[in-house]
Amino acid sequence: MTTAETTVPSMASTVTTETTPPNTTITTTAITAGNI
Repeated sequence: MTTAETTVPSMASTVTTETTPPNTTITTTAITAGNI
C-alpha cells in the first residue's frame, strides 16, 4: 500500500507540473497542507 500511495502523488505532481508553472504547484501544495 505504501508503494501505491507514493506512486499516485508522484504521477499527480508530474501532470500538475506539465499543466501549471512550478510556482503554482508549490503554492497549491502549501495551501493544501495548511488546510489539513
